[in-house]
Amino acid sequence: MDGIVSTSVSSTRSPNSPNRSRKGSRRSLILVSSILSLFLVATVVAIKGSVSGTEFAPSHFQTRQFSFYEIPFFHVQITPITRTDTTGPLARQIRAKGWISIVRGKKPSHWHLVSLRRGPTNTPAVAGLLTDTMQLQDSGGPFWVGWNNDHPNRASVLWPAVQRLAERELYVMLPELFQLARTLPGKDNAGELTAVIDRWLVDQYVMLVKDLRDADRRDLADDLLAEARRDYPASQQLADLDSRGG
Repeated sequence: MDGIVSTSVSSTRSPNSPNRSRKGSRRSLILVSSILSLFLVATVVAIKGSVSGTEFAPSHFQTRQFSFYEIPFFHVQITPITRTDTTGPLARQIRAKGWISIVRGKKPSHWHLVSLRRGPTNTPAVAGLLTDTMQLQDSGGPFWVGWNNDHPNRASVLWPAVQRLAERELYVMLPELFQLARTLPGKDNAGELTAVIDRWLVDQYVMLVKDLRDADRRDLADDLLAEARRDYPASQQLADLDSRGG
């Protein structure tokens, strides 16, 4: 009819509307996928990429822990290394008493690995033979702190020997050395322990040098023998071994 204005609205959509919807859906999907991917990567890095461990410096009898994150499987470090000093009461006692040789005013330059944890996997290292022994406890507290207090003269003999072996990375010899010290009868006589340790060390060096030569590691054997001869220049056993080394 004339004069009547239609108020109906056309329901026909713009031809571009489906395209806009599809583009919006794709953007949402990409955003969600990116967030999930980042979350997955962060979870893997947090679980598998966490690296931590403990180190020991024989020059100063210091212990420290370290930690950082890396890209798993590629071992690419992605965060700075955080280090924390964890030196215990025994090491502090040994240093305070002057039972080991320390260069004052100089920080440790060589650290030996005690343990390493990558993700859930923990791998002990040979220096742990010393640090585990130093952490032994008895009813009165740290065992070796008490032993040192009861045997200060023998302690002044034991710990320099421990330091020498640790600096040479001969940690495998330390358990027997500690056993010798703690089971030696008699009073707190430094001379007795010195004689026992010297005889034992010479025998150990002789056996180790022979084993290294048999394993065709002559350079290492020669270096070890040279160090042993500096410690015990009067030893005929070491002199004979040196003359046969050729």
